[in-house]
Amino acid sequence: MTTEEKSTWIVAAATVFIFGWYTIKILVDAATTPISEIQYQDLLVVMIGVFVGLIIVGEIALAVITRKIDDSDERDRKINRFGEYIGGYVLGTGLLVVLGLAMAETEYFWIAHASVGVLVLAELVTAVTKIVVYRRGF
Repeated sequence: MTTEEKSTWIVAAATVFIFGWYTIKILVDAATTPISEIQYQDLLVVMIGVFVGLIIVGEIALAVITRKIDDSDERDRKINRFGEYIGGYVLGTGLLVVLGLAMAETEYFWIAHASVGVLVLAELVTAVTKIVVYRRGF
């Protein structure tokens, strides 16, 4: 397993863990509080900061454990480009949905969470695409 593939696994795991936790937290709050009264803004900012921090710590740990600066080759670059390409389509399509919500003047709660959901979905599609290509090839 190359360092690039391990890095992809770190991003995928952090995405599932952090955003899964956030989703559960919001769903629990929504069970007892009306959607319009849920205070999600601070939690959302903290969650994004924790997500970025977790990826940084994971990448540093990976660099220390593998002791390799850069072992990527042409195959890694092609896989990265292909994964980002597919994820970009998901992101672009999803943002059209978010734009539609904004144009329909939907509550900020739904627009914010649709935006985050689209970003998470695009990141997961990118990571899964890369992992599948690493495992099965083009």
